[in-house]
Amino acid sequence: MSRAAGVGVVFGNSILLVKRVEKYNGKPIPFGGYWSIFTGGIEPKESAMNCAIRELFEEAQIKIKIEDLKYVKTIHNEFSTLTVYMTEVKELINPILNDEHTEFGWFDVDKLDHFQEDIDPTIVHCIKKYIKTRFAL
Repeated sequence: MSRAAGVGVVFGNSILLVKRVEKYNGKPIPFGGYWSIFTGGIEPKESAMNCAIRELFEEAQIKIKIEDLKYVKTIHNEFSTLTVYMTEVKELINPILNDEHTEFGWFDVDKLDHFQEDIDPTIVHCIKKYIKTRFAL
C-alpha cells in the first residue's frame, strides 16, 4: 500500500477543491473525476508534511511553510494511507493547476454534505473536522 499526503486550503468557512483527472499518463487514477484537496504520493525519505507542501506547490503553485500545516487525520483506504493537513490563507487564491486536475473552486464547507458531484466522504469528514476544531479553539 502506498503512502500519500494532502493539504486542504481554507479561507474562512470555504475550502479550495480541485477536480482530479480520470487518467494520468494513460492510466486510471484512484478517485479520478472526484473533487478533492491537493494530494500526492510520499517519496522515499520524505516526510508527510514535506510531501503535502511539495504537492501543493507542484499541483497549484501555492507556497506554504511547514509551520502553516495543521494535522487533521490519517485515512486508510484500499489505495493508500493518506495523511491530511489543512492550511489557512488570508485571501481567496486562484491556483495555477498542473495537468493532474481539470478545474478548481472555492466551496462553502457547510454545503459539502450536499455536494452534487463526486467527492470522497472521508475527505469531507476531514474538512469538517478541521473547521469544527478550529472554531472550538
